[in-house]
Amino acid sequence: MKNTTKRIEEAATTALKSALLKCPILDAYIDSNDKTPSWDGTVFVYNSENQKKENIKGRVPIQVKGTEKVFVSDVATFSCSTVDLRNYYHDGGCVFFLISVVPATGEHKIFYASLLVVDLDKILKSAKAQKSYSIRLKLFPENDPKEMAHIFLSFPSNAHKQSSFIGKDLLSIEELERRGTKIESLTFNASGIGLKEEDLPSFMSAHDFYLYAKPEGLDIEIPIDRITDAIVSKPVDGDIKVKEQIYYNSYAVQYFKGEPTIRIGRGLSLVLNQEQKKSSISFKPSGTLSEFIKDASLFLDVLESREISINGGKITFNDPITVDVASRKSSLAYYKDVKKMLELLGVTEELQIDSISPQDESNLKNFVGAVLYNRKIGFRNMTEKTFYGPFKIANLVIWIWAERNQEGQYSVQNFFSPRHIAMFTLDDMKHKNPIPASQFLFLDKSAFIHTSNINYELMYQDIIQKELKPEMADRYVFWLLDILSAYDEQKQKDPLLLGFAEKICDWLQAQGLTDGNIMLLNKLQIVKRRRKLNPSEIVELAKLTVPDCPPNIRCGAYLLLDDQIAAQRCLDEMDTESQKTFLTYPICFFGNLQIEERNTPDQSGTGKGMT
Repeated sequence: MKNTTKRIEEAATTALKSALLKCPILDAYIDSNDKTPSWDGTVFVYNSENQKKENIKGRVPIQVKGTEKVFVSDVATFSCSTVDLRNYYHDGGCVFFLISVVPATGEHKIFYASLLVVDLDKILKSAKAQKSYSIRLKLFPENDPKEMAHIFLSFPSNAHKQSSFIGKDLLSIEELERRGTKIESLTFNASGIGLKEEDLPSFMSAHDFYLYAKPEGLDIEIPIDRITDAIVSKPVDGDIKVKEQIYYNSYAVQYFKGEPTIRIGRGLSLVLNQEQKKSSISFKPSGTLSEFIKDASLFLDVLESREISINGGKITFNDPITVDVASRKSSLAYYKDVKKMLELLGVTEELQIDSISPQDESNLKNFVGAVLYNRKIGFRNMTEKTFYGPFKIANLVIWIWAERNQEGQYSVQNFFSPRHIAMFTLDDMKHKNPIPASQFLFLDKSAFIHTSNINYELMYQDIIQKELKPEMADRYVFWLLDILSAYDEQKQKDPLLLGFAEKICDWLQAQGLTDGNIMLLNKLQIVKRRRKLNPSEIVELAKLTVPDCPPNIRCGAYLLLDDQIAAQRCLDEMDTESQKTFLTYPICFFGNLQIEERNTPDQSGTGKGMT
C-alpha cells in the first residue's frame, strides 16, 4: 500500500513539474515524499523568462495530492484537512493541486484551487469545528503557458494585499457602509503575459479576480471578495444607425467568459460570430416605456432593412426572419398609444416596462380606450356620479377624475385639469353661500408622497386665482402641513414639493388671514429643511420664545433653534390633548419630544407618586 501511494504521489509530482516547465516564467521546487507538513513545495514566479534573482516577482506555496480516482468533468472536489487550511490561511495562501494519475501509463488530469486569505477566511468560517472541508477545484491549463502565468502572477500581488488582514474580520461593502465607512473607490488586479489595457474587459470577464475597497481618507485597500464570472461592460461612443436614421450615439460592448456582446439601448443585443461570419440581433423589452418604444422601433427597422450601422461599420443579416414582424408592429403601435394616454393624464414619471403585471396591462388597455378614444369604462364597486383619487398601474400612481353617464360607465380625465369647486360651511344647510375653493385641497399626504402626474405649477396658479375666504384659511394651513409631512416621508426627497410648499406658505402669509407667528414658524421650518438658518432668521425665532407667546409657538421656535430641552418644557406646559395634536405637526421632525406620564389623583384624593 505504501509503495502504491508513493508511486501515485511521484507520478502526480512528475505530471505537475512537466506542466509547469511549459511556462518559462515559473520555476518549481516540489517534494514528492509526502512528509512535509501542509506544503509540498514552492513555485517561484519571475517577471520575465530570464530567471535571475532580481527578476523574482514572488513565491507561491503549493500542496500536491495525487489520486487514482478518475474525474470525467472539468471540476473536482477534495476533502481537505481543516488544520492544513488554517495553516495556509496564516501563511497568506496556497495553490492546492489534485492530480488524477495512472502511474503505469502517465495519463493524468490536473486540478487546482488558488486559495488566498479571502477564500480561506470564508472556508474556515463555513467549516467551523469540522476536521475536514470539501474544496472545489477546476482544471489546470497545463497546455496554455499564458493561463498558467496568470494564475501564478496574480497570486503574489494579491497575497501581499491580503496578508495584513490575516486574523481580522473581513467585511462586505454593505457591512462597511453600515459601520459608517465611506468607500472612495473599488479596485482589482489583473496580471498576465502580454496583457494590454484594451484586453482588460474581455480578460476580466473570463478570469476570477479580487475586489478591494479603499476607504475615504485612508491609504489602505480592504479585500472584499473574489469575483467569479463577472460581466464586464465597456462603453463606446459611436452612432447606431439604420439607413440614415441615428437611434443612439453610444453603445456598450459587454463581455462574459471572454465573449463579447454589443448592447444597444436597454433591450437590444447583437452577437458577432467571427468564425461563422454571422451576426444575430435579439430584443428583450426592458427599461422605461420611452426606452422600450425607441428600442422596439430600432429592432423593427433592422428586421425590415436587414442591416445596422455601428460606429461607421455596416453589419448585414442574412438568416431568415423568425420574428413575427406584424405582431411586433402592432405591439409597438399600442405602446405608443399608452405613452400618449399617460401624457394626456399629465404623467411625467416613466412607466417601468418590467413592473407591468397582467392586471396592469388590462388597466392600461382600458385607460387607452377611455382617454384616447373616448370609450366609457366601468369601475368595480363604484356608483358615485363623480369620483376622484389615485389609480395604481405598475410603478405609477395616477390621480384621475371620473364622471359617470346614465349607463353607469365612466369617462376618465386628468385630475389636475382645473375645475370649478365650491364648498359650504356646516351651518349653511341650504347651500346659499358657496365658497370658491381649489379641487387640489382633496389631495392628502399620501398623494404628495407619490403621485406620477402631479403638477405643482398648475396647482399653484389655480389656488392663487381664487379669493381666500376666512372660512378656508385654516384648511389651507393644515393642507400645507400635510405637504411638509409628505416631504419628510419621501424616500427620495423631491425639491419641487418643498418649493411648492414654500410658495403656498408665502401666499398664505400675504393674505393676512392666518396667525402670523404660526406662518413664520411654517416658513422657517421649510427653510430649515433646505439649509441652515441665518442670523436674522434665528433672531426672528428668538422673539417667539418670550413668555407672552403660547406654549405651542414657543415649542415650535425652540425646535427650529435646536433647543430640545426648552422645547420639551414647553410641550409639558400643554394639556394632554394639545400635546398629542402638537406631536402630529411636521415641525416635530426637528426634535424628539415625548409626552411624559402625569401624576393623577387616586380615589381617596391623595396624589399617586407624590411625596
